[in-house]
Amino acid sequence: MAAPEELSWIDGDGPIRNPPRPSNNGPIILYLPPGLPSNTLTHQKHDPLNTLAFSAHAIIVHINYRLSQKEPYPKPIHDVLASYDWILKHVLPTNHNDSPYRPHGPKLGICGELMGGSLAAMLALTECHVNKPGISATSLGNPIVDWSTPFDAPNFDPTNDFDEDIGSLRGDSFTNPEHRYDPFASPLLFFRTPAFELPTPAYGFSSLTSKPEPPERDSPPTLTPQRRSHRKYPLADSGLRLPSTRIDVGQTNPLREQAMEFAQLMQRSVDLYERGNGGYRGASDEAQRRVKVVEREGKGLWGEREMMEVGAWFGEVLRAEG
Repeated sequence: MAAPEELSWIDGDGPIRNPPRPSNNGPIILYLPPGLPSNTLTHQKHDPLNTLAFSAHAIIVHINYRLSQKEPYPKPIHDVLASYDWILKHVLPTNHNDSPYRPHGPKLGICGELMGGSLAAMLALTECHVNKPGISATSLGNPIVDWSTPFDAPNFDPTNDFDEDIGSLRGDSFTNPEHRYDPFASPLLFFRTPAFELPTPAYGFSSLTSKPEPPERDSPPTLTPQRRSHRKYPLADSGLRLPSTRIDVGQTNPLREQAMEFAQLMQRSVDLYERGNGGYRGASDEAQRRVKVVEREGKGLWGEREMMEVGAWFGEVLRAEG
């Protein structure tokens, strides 16, 4: 879905896929595409919607979003939020609107890889309501959860097509550097402060006019490291509870470090703020169950086999939630 009023059709079958044998009150899973050029994602030769519908035995709703140099952030956030509102109004059964959601209505999950994983994480963390319709589970594949930090991990290879596209995505997706520091764009920042100060343009002075001159358009801003501090999320009175989460991470993926930190911070939140583990010394078994990390070889991208595993996980977790 590109917008509430305009559906984006996939392979002629539409944005909604049903499982082979639909059931009343069965789970609903929202799927967000990866957001990279198709020639980069050579692993994804299958139809992820059909694979998810079959393996999770759930209704799958495809959510599209716009992202380009002409339509940068926060445009994709607005698209996803608008589509989510449309789904709550038109896809969920209306007879559950006046009752507590999780005990009675169909369970909602959301999944996405790379750029789609970034937006899925944003929606999962802000719409994980307890007493009204919300996200119960999320599966993320190598999600981009921190745009504020450059993608300069030790395994980043600018000569690799995939790594190059990831690096270009960071530069092309934002016309205003401040937007990278918004937790809705960088969901990791719900749990801690940025690693770098918000960059300010470095103005120079002309020897003739002594007036400040703006920097060159393509000159990168100077990043100043700062101390990281934890943030409490979600707040006690927010009515939110972190969803069951699965994060697939590729061992040589340049996004690995931020995805692993994101998982650790979510596990920390489960232990400290839900379970009251004041003397935190590492994730408990319960936190690792609620926020599961799956390490994969290579870039760890989702192919048909991996998507079948994700669907099976959704099927188990969403039905257990009920």
